[in-house]
Order: sequence, then structure tokens, then C-alpha cells
Amino acid sequence: MAETKSLSPARTTSRVALSIFIWLLFGIVVLGPLLTIVIISFVSNVFADNWQPTLQWYQRILTEPALNGPLLRSLEIAVVVVVVQLLIGFVVAFATVRNKIIGSRSLDAMSNITIALPSVVVGLALLAFYGGAGPIAAFSELAFGDPLSITWTLWIVILAHVLETFPYMVRAISSGLVKLNPQLESAARSLGASNSTVFLTITLPQLRSSLVGGAVLVFARSIAEFGATIVVVSAVLRTAPIVIYVNAEAGSLELSSAYSVLLMLMSLIAYFILSRGVLEGEKRAMARA
Repeated sequence: MAETKSLSPARTTSRVALSIFIWLLFGIVVLGPLLTIVIISFVSNVFADNWQPTLQWYQRILTEPALNGPLLRSLEIAVVVVVVQLLIGFVVAFATVRNKIIGSRSLDAMSNITIALPSVVVGLALLAFYGGAGPIAAFSELAFGDPLSITWTLWIVILAHVLETFPYMVRAISSGLVKLNPQLESAARSLGASNSTVFLTITLPQLRSSLVGGAVLVFARSIAEFGATIVVVSAVLRTAPIVIYVNAEAGSLELSSAYSVLLMLMSLIAYFILSRGVLEGEKRAMARA
């Protein structure tokens, strides 16, 4: 057994200095702003000389429909978007990675397009496409005699979130498919397994981590989506990020901070629940093996 060499004093000092620098940088850039929001959410007046602790902002969010309604709406939209993306994302990722369609490489490259676009551009594009003067309305009027427009409805909000979160699910599933050994699927088919059996027993279990990772990213991105949403919705269909923006603009930094903390908790809870589900599934798979 090789002996473990102890670090020299110079290397130890350098390591400590680098650790302090990295943690300080992380604290200033990431932890500092987030912890400040948490602190402000428990303060009655951030501009007062003496800060008084309070829970009034959380009480208002939980009791006032005008505040908790958008929070619940954001949660509902995020759940719907995750389900939609699991279906669409898997189909697109599978078709591109396995070269099932013509132009798979082009489609794979274009699936990242909304990452490069400002979200307000995405919102405006949706208004133009699905609005009363757009091609969908023109086609429906030509085909059915009645122009179809989903502007100012919940459906256009869901479409905005689907469009904004689309690349995250596709990339997550694609990375899992690339690592998956296709020979396992071929071996199962050679033994008489049907395509559905191969998918449910071999392909899907190996993609569990990728699916969960994509779901967490999509959920968090949908919960936080602001730019496209504020373009496509009216005041009646406000989501949580819009409420945060409106209250911050009105000077209620404490209420906006409390709202932000709740959004962070929702994302963290979803992450831990989904991650725990993956771990439990892997433990059961190992036990069966």
C-alpha cells in the first residue's frame, strides 16, 4: 500500500487561501443575495433604522387570494409543463439521438434556439402566431368559419412556458440516451421481447435520472419564467414572478422577498422529492438484481 504523502506547509497555505477565495466568491455572487432576500422577508420595514422581525408578509401571502392565487397558478402551470415536456422532450430527443428522422442533427441544434432568444421575444412571437391576426386564427377561420385565438388565456401561458423550457428537457434526455448502451435493447429484442417491453424494462429505467433531472430543471424554470409570461398575459392571469415584480416596483421589497422565498422552497421541495424517488428506484433495482 502506498503511503499517503502529507501536504507541504506551502501547499497547505495555498490550498487554504484558494478555499477562502472560492467560498468568498461563491458567497458574494450566489449565497449573499439569496440570504439577504430570506432575511428581508422576515423584516417589517427594511428601510427602518431598527429592523423588527415579523411574519406578516408570509401571513398575507397565505391568506389573501390576490397573493396566493398567482402562487398556486404558477405551481399548476409548472406541473402541467413538466408533464407536457416529458412527452414532447422524450419524442424529440429519441428521434434526434437515434437518427429516426431526416434532419435529426438540424432539429437537435434548433431545439436550443429559445435559450439564445430573450424571453420577451418568445412572448411576442406567441402573440403574433396565436393572436387574432396570426396564422392560427386565419387557418381556423378558413377551415371552420370562426377565428381561433388563445390570446389572454391560460393556454398561451402554458405554451410560453413550454417553449421556454423545451431545451432543458431535450438536453437532459439526450444526454441520457447517448450514454445508454443500445446493445442491451438489441439483446432483449433478439430474445423475443417486444418494443414496448424493451422500452419499459430497459430503456426507461436507465433514463430515470435524466428524466428527473430534466423535470427539475423544467419545473424550476417554469416557476421562475417572467419575460414571456408578462407579454402574453393580462392582469387577471398573473403568475408568481409577475406579483414579485409588481410589488417590488411598488416599493414593497419585504413582500416580494417573502414571495421569492416561497418560490425557492417550492423548487427545492420538488428537487428533493424527485431526487428521493430516483434513489429509491435505484435501490429497488439493485435489490432485484
